[in-house]
Amino acid sequence: MKDSDTQTSSRYWLDAVLDQVQERTDGPVLICSGITPSGPYHVGHGREILTAEAIRRGLEARGQAARHMHNVDDFDALRKRYPYLPESYEQEAGRPVYIVPAPDGKSESYADQYFSEYAAAAAKLGIPMEIWRSHLEYQKGVFAEAIHTALVRRDDIARILASVSGRQVDSDWQPIQILDEQTQSLRTATFLSYDTTARLVRYRAHDGAEMSADPRLGQVKLDWRVDWPARWHILGVVVEGFGKEHATEGGSYDTGAAIQREIFGTEPPIPVPFNPINLKGDNQKMSSSLGNLVSISDALEIIPPDVLRYFVFKSLPQKVLDFDPGLGMYNLIDEFAATELAVQTGLSAEFAAAWKLSVLDPESATVSSVPYSHLVAVYQSARRDVDRAMGILTKTHPEEARDQASLLEREFGYIGRWLDSRYAPESVKFSVEETYAELDLTISSEQTDYLNALITALPDSWEGEDLQSAIFQTAKDVEFAPREAFQLLYRLFIGKEAGPKLGPFLATLDRDFVLTRLQEGVK
Repeated sequence: MKDSDTQTSSRYWLDAVLDQVQERTDGPVLICSGITPSGPYHVGHGREILTAEAIRRGLEARGQAARHMHNVDDFDALRKRYPYLPESYEQEAGRPVYIVPAPDGKSESYADQYFSEYAAAAAKLGIPMEIWRSHLEYQKGVFAEAIHTALVRRDDIARILASVSGRQVDSDWQPIQILDEQTQSLRTATFLSYDTTARLVRYRAHDGAEMSADPRLGQVKLDWRVDWPARWHILGVVVEGFGKEHATEGGSYDTGAAIQREIFGTEPPIPVPFNPINLKGDNQKMSSSLGNLVSISDALEIIPPDVLRYFVFKSLPQKVLDFDPGLGMYNLIDEFAATELAVQTGLSAEFAAAWKLSVLDPESATVSSVPYSHLVAVYQSARRDVDRAMGILTKTHPEEARDQASLLEREFGYIGRWLDSRYAPESVKFSVEETYAELDLTISSEQTDYLNALITALPDSWEGEDLQSAIFQTAKDVEFAPREAFQLLYRLFIGKEAGPKLGPFLATLDRDFVLTRLQEGVK
């Protein structure tokens, strides 16, 4: 893996961003993020607020005051009816999402339904952020002066857009969108003129009537290419992270920076572009409209918040991340646990800086040091009974069971929800068959010989690796194919031909139960 893809040098990626911020100002810093609540928020959206959180926390660690403000772009129009919406939403396309009714029929609006889920996830992730609802700020007149400036200097903005982006704007283009009083849509009004004295926009409504819109009352919205730099200017944003698609040459950041400097007379924020988070195995970024997503709320049901923070913080922003809610959980959680243990015991760790930024309580451990795959097997071997699982761990990992009991019990909660979710692969799911009669097996004479030999060869130690060795060696001794031996034993205990590593799995079961099951197989 290249250095450009992950954090492999001794200098953490965040340090360069913090240096830039501190070169600009030694005073309080406003960090911004922003997303349109156009549908379910997924893990990819988490990178937006987590990038801002990393900068905020990094600055505070350096002793500099910082605030994170999240802009809810709820004055944006619903682009179209997405596949997950009823057909009735065809007529809602074009209306601001703060006006569109909530699909759940309970929330105040479309925007409220989806943003409330995001806000709850942000709270779980431990992200303190101020909320800036775009439509409310427009209604309070916060953007009125910027709208006036944009309309008066329409030609200058058009020139900037053309020169920076390389694309000419239409002759009838205006830097605003008008909320049609008749349709409550941002798509049906036609701009006619702007009265600079009265500061009213004249427009032709959907039915052809001429009407006025007042920018001071939230009846006019800036075009998004102008809205962004206007917000930077109004708030005094110092640094902002955003999707890398906005950072292309001549893209929306470049046009926004030029507009802010020339039209509004202030400096644009330091940009921190980041790449998307894809669902593992999909080369497209997560998308609500495509359905290829893991919602943040779902992710936080199966993974501790600190671990999700670590997943984002450990990699350079320009790296495309692959989130794997399946078997990837094993590697991610074990890596986090190893990093946590190293840092807390004073050892060096590749991702130590990311861990320190990720953990919400650095004095406590987040996960146990027992391998995640073993916990998954133990929990299912224990018939998903936490007390029974802890009993098994007192035999397989006695020190951890004694010293990390509360962590382990919490982990079993995450594991249970993961196993019940659509993300855990069927290959890792199993249940111990309680009675031999439920199996409906036919055992051949060759298989009987193997089972008889294994009964004799069972080790006294009842350790996972000793059992694994005995299973394999016995198959060789009686000239029974090891692959068939393993398949037979899996069928005897879980009714499947594959499962967790067999020796350690059998070690989680009571010796008498295992011996009885083997004896039942040879009868």
